[in-house]
Amino acid sequence: MQVRNFKKWVLSLIKNLKHHQRFDLELSQTKTELSQTKTELSQTKTELSQTKTELSQTKTELSQTKTELSQTKTTARKTLDFHLRKITPMAFLELIEIHLVEHCNLNCYGCNHFSQIAEQEFTDIKAFEEDLKQLYLVTKGEVGVFRLMGGEPLLHPLCSEFFEVVRKYFKKSEIWLVSNGLLLDKQDELFWQRARKNGVQIRPTKYPLKIDWDKIKTLCDTNAVPLIFFNEGEVEKTSWKFTLEPKGNCDNYHSFTHCSMANHCIQFKKGHLYTCTFPAHIEHFNKKYGHTFELSPFDSISIYEVKDYQELLYFLAKPISFCRYCKVSTWGAVGKWRASKKDKNEYLEEV
Repeated sequence: MQVRNFKKWVLSLIKNLKHHQRFDLELSQTKTELSQTKTELSQTKTELSQTKTELSQTKTELSQTKTELSQTKTTARKTLDFHLRKITPMAFLELIEIHLVEHCNLNCYGCNHFSQIAEQEFTDIKAFEEDLKQLYLVTKGEVGVFRLMGGEPLLHPLCSEFFEVVRKYFKKSEIWLVSNGLLLDKQDELFWQRARKNGVQIRPTKYPLKIDWDKIKTLCDTNAVPLIFFNEGEVEKTSWKFTLEPKGNCDNYHSFTHCSMANHCIQFKKGHLYTCTFPAHIEHFNKKYGHTFELSPFDSISIYEVKDYQELLYFLAKPISFCRYCKVSTWGAVGKWRASKKDKNEYLEEV
């Protein structure tokens, strides 16, 4: 009896042991599965974090793209506006630049007026008054600004008489004396009287020269003559390379519409108006280095032959024959102001 019970007890133990072993195995498998699940959850968490980072980066990139597109759109609009303004006639002449002398007391690299290579030449005051009188008849006095310049205008011994002539015919226009400032503190009392009486503004550009601007400022203030610097006097003059192409293979329209001076820096010289500086003053280059750039009779318009103001304005807002020489796509600053070596290659492409 006891043996039978013992046998049952042993069998029970064996049965329980197998049960526990199976339970332990299942527990171990469950533990392994949980561990794997934990690992998978951790990986999923990492992937979600990476996805979140990628989404954040994508959002940032989309924002940058949006900003770039907006900037591109703004730039394109400004470019289009710039080009349209070139070929759109002005409502009236906003500004006119007039040389009182052709030469200069500075020697600037690549001057777009060619003043550093120009021979000494003074504008005749009587001929100037005749031209200005005719200009008044054409424009009825509707001109924004007269820039009296050169060259260096203060080299003209009758400089202040030009103030009187301009104001005689153009009562409402601004008169600017565009000077490098070297001779301003050497002007006599009559100069300052005429400048004050005719509302002349002194408009210099700062060059890297030893000029006592405090003294000049005091002179202007004492004589109630405005002293207004280009670029607010904070930026010194830089030198530019204005490349000309002697064979005349440039596209006229492209040169005109991309030029910063066309239909803006209007030149008034010997009874003619020019849309920019180059055709007006190229004579100095041709005289210095030999006849290289041909000037056409249709590169300017005569104030004595024009039928009305509108014809004049329409002429200035279109390409001219001379535009074929201007390689505007290569124009640009070449660093701080430098002296000219009076080498024709300052205007030509380097070979």
